[in-house]
Amino acid sequence: MTTSMSVADRPALSAPRGVHNIVLPHRFDIHEVAEFESSIGLPIAAGSVLVVDASVVRYMDRAGMDSLIEARLRCIDHGGEMVLAEPSIAARVILELSGRYDALNPIETAEQQPIPAGAA
Repeated sequence: MTTSMSVADRPALSAPRGVHNIVLPHRFDIHEVAEFESSIGLPIAAGSVLVVDASVVRYMDRAGMDSLIEARLRCIDHGGEMVLAEPSIAARVILELSGRYDALNPIETAEQQPIPAGAA
């Protein structure tokens, strides 16, 4: 049994203008993928913007990464978009090392953005 927060504990919330938010759990792995995929089905079918909050993610396996990529592609196919919001340092490192970070359309806060060389 895992102590991490599951996707079902934080259901997708609908906001005005077709924006839907979902918060990923601390541990986003193969055990959470089915819940994630079922919770995003309606927003994707509606062609909405899906905002995936990855601020609390501490671990993500290949199944989790693949499901995020598939979700973004499905959003685009249905006339919508998906963004990865506020990725935690752990989520960012995992996704960058796998080469999938930029493909997930990340949105970062100013403090998370890398400092340009020579600006320090």
